[in-house]
Amino acid sequence: MAYLSKILVVDDSELNRLMLCDILEDKYELLEARNGREALKMVDEHAHDLALILLDYNMPEMNGFELMSLLNERGWKAQIPVIMISAETGADFIDKAYDLGVDDFISRPFNISLVMHRVDNAILLNSKQKYMEHLVDRQIREKEKQSEMLINILSHIVEFRNNELGRHVLNVRTVSEMLLRELREIDPGFTMSDEQIRQIGLASSLHDVGKISIDEKILNKPGRLTAEEFEVIKTHTTIGAQMLEKVPNCSGEPLVQTAIEIARWHHERYDGNGYPDHLIAEQIPLSAQVVSIADVYDALTEERVYKKAIPRKDALEMIATGQCGAFSPKLLECLMRLETKLDQIELLAGTNHTSVDSFMSERTDSAYISEQDMHGLEYEREKYGFYATHSQEIRFEYTKDPSVITFSRLACDKLGLDQVIIDPLHDLRCQIMMDRETKKRLNAELEKVSTAHPDMEMNLALQTGHGRRWFRLIARAIFNEEECTGYFGLLIDIHDEKLDREILEYSANYDSLTGIRNRSCAINLINKQLNAIGEDHMALIMIDLDNFKNANDEFGHQFGDDVLRYFASMIKNNIRSDDIGARIGGDEFLIFLRYHSNLENIVARLHRSLQYEYRGFPVSTSMGVASTETCPPDLKVLYREADKMLYDVKKSGRASYKIKQAENRKEKEEKST
Repeated sequence: MAYLSKILVVDDSELNRLMLCDILEDKYELLEARNGREALKMVDEHAHDLALILLDYNMPEMNGFELMSLLNERGWKAQIPVIMISAETGADFIDKAYDLGVDDFISRPFNISLVMHRVDNAILLNSKQKYMEHLVDRQIREKEKQSEMLINILSHIVEFRNNELGRHVLNVRTVSEMLLRELREIDPGFTMSDEQIRQIGLASSLHDVGKISIDEKILNKPGRLTAEEFEVIKTHTTIGAQMLEKVPNCSGEPLVQTAIEIARWHHERYDGNGYPDHLIAEQIPLSAQVVSIADVYDALTEERVYKKAIPRKDALEMIATGQCGAFSPKLLECLMRLETKLDQIELLAGTNHTSVDSFMSERTDSAYISEQDMHGLEYEREKYGFYATHSQEIRFEYTKDPSVITFSRLACDKLGLDQVIIDPLHDLRCQIMMDRETKKRLNAELEKVSTAHPDMEMNLALQTGHGRRWFRLIARAIFNEEECTGYFGLLIDIHDEKLDREILEYSANYDSLTGIRNRSCAINLINKQLNAIGEDHMALIMIDLDNFKNANDEFGHQFGDDVLRYFASMIKNNIRSDDIGARIGGDEFLIFLRYHSNLENIVARLHRSLQYEYRGFPVSTSMGVASTETCPPDLKVLYREADKMLYDVKKSGRASYKIKQAENRKEKEEKST
């Protein structure tokens, strides 16, 4: 069955909706709303499937402009084009409509050809725009991924020569970005975007690139450097900047320019006593200032070949009191405000740099590890690495403070994400992975966890680098006393399994020929609605195709099947999303719907809509209708009475309908006697 794009028709006039449906129903699947409030509910339910909204301006409760404002607030207008229906032609009206994001206008009375052209053009233009945005976004992501990969490779080469544990680059990047975000919190005049902050963080990875040129004997000397050796070390700033300036065809790139600033000036000091150029105060680029503080902080708190690690509080005091040189007062304030968050920086590297060496570094000086213990640890490390590499489960760990999520390597291929993402709640790549409804469900599940019940599970759809896929999320909350500090868990790809299950469910609930619900599914759904009946009434409409036998006899059974399929599509196009349409056998169908009043008008409209000609064969229907206005809310009773009405119609000439009416007193007395 071919997929039809969905259009939402919003108009308080049933006649206008009917006319638009008649024009568009052959090409599109149509949803209807009588006012702005109904439309808003439908947009929330179907937004990701809607290709267009046809919106009347003049409606009760909420007019077209008010609805447009709400669509803009909720972010739907950026995804769904809107054509406004109005007889207004004033310049002020048109200007306001365009300001609110209306894409086009259709005036009444409707011109069939004009309506079709404008609807087709709006949907086609929006599709092309989304495709182009997707291409641009994919190219940007690919470029960023390649840049980050190359920078990480180069920075780790530098660390390898410098005999560092592999965490220095990551720590400097993390602290630099944290400082910039904290500065944005305390200084209203500082408005750097998340993307600019991320770029400085990435460029900071190359701050020590010039050390590639320094002799390893000097780099890794365990004792104090001589004055001559220190002068050699200092040259890594200018050499690093020169190396980056000479990268072919890249010197004009903003990322490279930032990296050059950082490489050259990350050892400058606020009072001019740094090197290589003795810049003072704000002569030093902000990017170099934040990396300078981050570099000093990490150098103090991490162990090096020439020193032991210094406790965090002592390191902060040394920086604050000027023992490591002078820094910007504002950035020092930011560093002190981040004191508790800085204590958790080591979490960033935990999953990617766990090794025997890091395990040994945590042992006391008197601890002894035997050769057998060493082999056991190495064996466990290799085994874990093997399982992690070949498992199809994505492992992750998230800490709230600092806000960081770390993934296993599989996430890079499956989700198109980096292994470490700082501040994922504000990261654009993370945000677009989930739609609003999924985020809402996830937050609801996370709010349920507690120290007594720390585990949660749920299925969710994520927008990955390979399209939208379903995953099973299994997570455990980490608590510090009563406060949740983060989560760790698994994402298991269940997409293929879910599709198989949906195919089985579809086969069990939908008619294989026509694609609409089958008898058993319709019965279950109708009983549920009858059990939850409210103030509105409900109606059961039994439908029979008149003279359908002639279609099979004159044109063949294949043609007859085509007639049934097309008739089923007509039913779908003429009922609301919460109405029930089903094939209950042969050429018999039913519709079950909820209504407030005027059942006669609804049935008359449905009957008109279902009379047509299909490839030369006249299709007409007979209908029998029973409702909870005149019958008890019992499916067996409604079915029996609607069937009686259908029999009366067929006996009296077909191509009509009959609604079960309330019995008068005389009829009741005759029945009782």
